[in-house]
Amino acid sequence: MGESGFRYHDYVQLNKGMDRLYHDVAAAFGMPDSVLSLFLALWEEGEGRTPTQLYGEWSLSKQTGHSALSWLERRGLIRLAPAPDSRRSKGVFLTDRGREFGRGTVVPLLAAEEAAFGGLSEGEQRTLLTLTERMLCKLKEETAGLSFPARETL
Repeated sequence: MGESGFRYHDYVQLNKGMDRLYHDVAAAFGMPDSVLSLFLALWEEGEGRTPTQLYGEWSLSKQTGHSALSWLERRGLIRLAPAPDSRRSKGVFLTDRGREFGRGTVVPLLAAEEAAFGGLSEGEQRTLLTLTERMLCKLKEETAGLSFPARETL
């Protein structure tokens, strides 16, 4: 425990609470968590980006991302078509059904997120983002040199 009485574990528990909240939202929408992440990315950041771009933005493995896109495609919520800025890559686009689904799910979710974030003062918002970014950078630095036992030893 640190001198302040706070532990990193307290921070992790809060993050897990956020993860649980989004898991519950995804479940209410009838979709896996990774699907919700990709659908939000498409809605917020715009269509036409490649699968690789989407996976990178949401820190999804290629396998998880591909499964999520397949899930959305099978349900007619997205389509893959040539990307506007590349002849070799496919872009991901919402279908009319996907836009309709998004209006009923993503729009209210984003409004809730904005209301929650907007409930913080501008200074609190800045502090939250700045400290979270600093924590991520510090954690990356601290874990960069760690060596972990080989899988075979487990």
